[in-house]
Amino acid sequence: MSAPAPKKVYFVSLGCPKNQVDTEVMLGVVRDQGHTLVDSPEDADTLVVNTCGFIEEAKKESIDTILELAQVKAQGEAKRLVVAGCLSQRYPKELADELPEVDNFLGSADQLGLAQVLAEQAPRMAVSPLGRRAYLYDHTTPRQVTGRRHSAYVKIAEGCDRPCAFCIIPKLRGPQRSRTIDSIVREAEQLAENGTREICLVAQDLTTYGTDLEDPRNIEQLLAGLCGVKDLRWIRLHYAFPTTVRDELLTMIAGEPKIATYLDVPLQHVDTDVLKKMRRGYTEKVVRNLVEKLRAQSPYIWLRTTMLVGHPGETEAAFQRLYQFVEEGAIDHLGVFPWSREDGTPSALLPTRVSPELAEERRLALMELQEEIRQERHEEMIDEVIEVMIDGESDESEFLLEGRHEGQAPGIDGKIVLTDGTGKPGDFLKARVTQADANDLVATLAL
Repeated sequence: MSAPAPKKVYFVSLGCPKNQVDTEVMLGVVRDQGHTLVDSPEDADTLVVNTCGFIEEAKKESIDTILELAQVKAQGEAKRLVVAGCLSQRYPKELADELPEVDNFLGSADQLGLAQVLAEQAPRMAVSPLGRRAYLYDHTTPRQVTGRRHSAYVKIAEGCDRPCAFCIIPKLRGPQRSRTIDSIVREAEQLAENGTREICLVAQDLTTYGTDLEDPRNIEQLLAGLCGVKDLRWIRLHYAFPTTVRDELLTMIAGEPKIATYLDVPLQHVDTDVLKKMRRGYTEKVVRNLVEKLRAQSPYIWLRTTMLVGHPGETEAAFQRLYQFVEEGAIDHLGVFPWSREDGTPSALLPTRVSPELAEERRLALMELQEEIRQERHEEMIDEVIEVMIDGESDESEFLLEGRHEGQAPGIDGKIVLTDGTGKPGDFLKARVTQADANDLVATLAL
């Protein structure tokens, strides 16, 4: 029997940066198996969507995308529709029953299974159970980084052991599984050799990295190894947990030139009673102590966080405590999300619900407040000379460049538009800030 012909594959990747890494692994599988990636679903014979199943809005986006691709399949040349990722992991049987137009389902740890799908040797349902021994990519895994190569995400661990009441992640991703320091450093070396200058480390619980290894390690030891990688300029940290941010980590962030002075810590709330209902394991005092430690560091460490409003039991007084905390201006970058009732989570069973309309009002109030704070902070930066990493041509004009400073992560924290000068992606240049709004800065390279 002859082998199946090479496939033309179209991808859609939804969800978080961790999902992006998973998609890039599947892109590597496509490349290494001799198949071809195409930019249009109409040109493909195989359609793949890597889904997110975290909250209701993400699930809806995933289902809508599946249905859109199913329509393309029905009307065109595509012969196979593959649904991968967290939604498949969460609802394998339900999706299989309700979506007969989908040919294959892969779970959140089944990226390499795409090879069997493309070889037409995989069962329709190929969603693996999750556990301590579930698949986790490493430096030997095929991966094709998407977008601009000078910045890349590196997943240092998968899964989570936290009992947070509102979160479905342990059921989507399994228990925490850390990669070895050697594997992560070797991947960083490979990326740097191919032009990567910034790596963004991601894990659901970055600050408990390595505690599950047979020979336990910690995030500080990992960072020490990564700081030795030639040609890396910024190592950025995403998703630290408030109670495990050690003083040693803050000292490294402030003192090691290669570690970006930036920390992403999802605080979720500040009211102690709400935090207790969320099962976060800390109090308002812990949050404030962490912020004080951050602000005591020199140089300045930029703080990104997310807050969750409308959780069952969030009274008006509790929300006002959160509002006042944000009003104090200690947060540099803020995301706010309304609570979503997720089956299988303890929060879904709690009484004293907050209406979706009120939760959205609270979200908007916090975002409007933070926008005012960011506007003031950005205006204070006018005339400052800062280091900018060039990302490439501006979306606003091919005659402008855009980049980011050390306190801006790719895609979420705004950008710097450069009105003059030249540079290529990955270059680090000095620029003077000339204008500012709540989201972005404008700067000149003519110093």
